[in-house]
Amino acid sequence: MKKLTTRRSFLTTNFQIGLGTVTGSIFFQGVLNDAVPINNITLPLQKKQIWSVRKELYVPSPEPRVGISLSVNYVGKGLKREEIRAIIRSSDWTEKPHRRISPDNGRSWSDWEIIDEKTMVQGDCTMEGGENQRGTGPFDPVSKRVIKPVFQRIIKGKPEVAMSEIWKGNRLFCDHGFYQLSSDDGLSWGKAYMLKYEEGPDFDPDNWAEEKFYRTNEMYIGNALVLKNGSVIITATVPVPFMDEEDKNIPSVFPNNYREGCVGGAVCFIGHWNKILQNYDWKVSKPLFLPRRISTRGLNELHITELTDGRLLMIIRGSNTGLDPVSCPGRKWYSVSEDGGCTWNEIKDIRYDTGEQFYSPASISSTIRSSLNGKLYWIGNISDHPVDGNSPRYPLYIVEIDEEQICFRKKTLTIIDDRDPAYDSESLQLSNFSIFENRETKEIEIYLTRLGEQGGGADIWTANAYKYTLRLQTEK
Repeated sequence: MKKLTTRRSFLTTNFQIGLGTVTGSIFFQGVLNDAVPINNITLPLQKKQIWSVRKELYVPSPEPRVGISLSVNYVGKGLKREEIRAIIRSSDWTEKPHRRISPDNGRSWSDWEIIDEKTMVQGDCTMEGGENQRGTGPFDPVSKRVIKPVFQRIIKGKPEVAMSEIWKGNRLFCDHGFYQLSSDDGLSWGKAYMLKYEEGPDFDPDNWAEEKFYRTNEMYIGNALVLKNGSVIITATVPVPFMDEEDKNIPSVFPNNYREGCVGGAVCFIGHWNKILQNYDWKVSKPLFLPRRISTRGLNELHITELTDGRLLMIIRGSNTGLDPVSCPGRKWYSVSEDGGCTWNEIKDIRYDTGEQFYSPASISSTIRSSLNGKLYWIGNISDHPVDGNSPRYPLYIVEIDEEQICFRKKTLTIIDDRDPAYDSESLQLSNFSIFENRETKEIEIYLTRLGEQGGGADIWTANAYKYTLRLQTEK
C-alpha cells in the first residue's frame, strides 16, 4: 500500500512519513546506502565569506522518475538522531518508509526499521500522520516534557484522487492538529491531544469520518516553540472569516478554501503547564490574515522564533498563484508579537537592511540561531525576478536577520545551492528541507532532495537527496 505524506506532516514532524512495507531490491540497493561525498562547493556573495558550504550526495535516486523523501533530526536533548527515508514518485505521495536511529550523533546507526502502515486505514478512509512514536519537538523545562506538534489528515476515498481534486477546489479530506508529550526525552510518546479553536467533537478513533469532526477545528499545524517566559506556542493555519467586494473575484486555492467566506489565517495556541492535570492549558491568539488579492493561498507554513529581546517573529509563506506576478509580487511575509503571541502586529513583507524588497516563491523557510555567535539566520529561496506561485524555488540562501529592525542583513547573504544551467532543469526545487545545528561541531546541517534537477513532469522525481554542511567562518 502507498502512503500519502503532506507538506504539513513534512514540516511539523521532521518528515514523519507514515506507515508502509518494502518489497523488491531497488529500495535496498539505491536507498539504504551511506552518504557519497562529491565535490565541495563554496559560493560566496561577498568579499568577507560568512559561511563555507560543503555539499555531498547523501542518497541517490534509485531509478528514473523515483526520488527519496528524507528526514534527519535530533530526538530530545542529547545526541540521538532519527532518520526516515521513503520512495517518492508523485506529489504528496510516498512509499516504503523506513527509519533508523543513531545514539551517538550519526557515528553509528541501528538497522533499518519498516514503518508499518496497516493501522492507517478504516473503511474508505486513509489517515496521514496522527498519533505515533516518531518525530520530536522542543524540551519544556517547566513541564520537563518534550512536546511535538502532530498533523493529522483523513482522506475519504482514494488518496491519489483526493490530491488531484484539491486543485479543482474539491477537498476530500480534513486536516486537524494535535500534540504529544514525552517524559523520557523522546524515547516514547503519550497519547495525542487535539487542539481546538472552536466548539466541535474530539477525534473518534472508531469513526474517523464523523461529520461534525470532519469540518470543525480544521487546521494546518505549524511548529512548536518553548518561550523563556515559561509558556509553549504551537502555530496553525485556520479559516478566518473575511470577504470583501474586491476579494470575491480572486481565486481561492488550498488552504484558503478551508471554509466558504474565509481566508487561511494564522493563530497561535499558547500553552501553560498545569501541574494538577499534568498537561497544558491552552488559549488561542487573535488571528492574522491577508486578503486573497495579496495571497490566494492564505498564510501557511508558519515558522515562529523568539528574538533576543523576547519578542516573537513569525515568518510566513504566502502565494500569488493565479495573480499577476508583477503587480502582485511573491514575498516572504512576517509579523511580530510583543505579548508572548497573544496579539500580532501588521503583516509586512520582510526586506533587506538597505530597504530593498526581494522576490520569494511560495516555499518553506526556516530560521536557526548559531550557538557560536548567538546570531539568528534565515534559510529559504530568494529570486532575482518576479516569481509565479511556487516557482522558481532556487537559489537557496542563508542570511542573517537584524533582530531589532526585522530585516535581512544583505551583506551576509550567502548561496547554499543554486541551479546550474549546464546540469539542472528549470524545474529544480531547492526546498522542503530538514535543518539543525550539529550539537558537537556547531555546524549547520541541511538535508534536501533536489526535485526537478533532471527535468519537469514525471521526471521531476528523478532526484537525489543531498546533505549540506555549513561552517561559520571566523569573523575578524
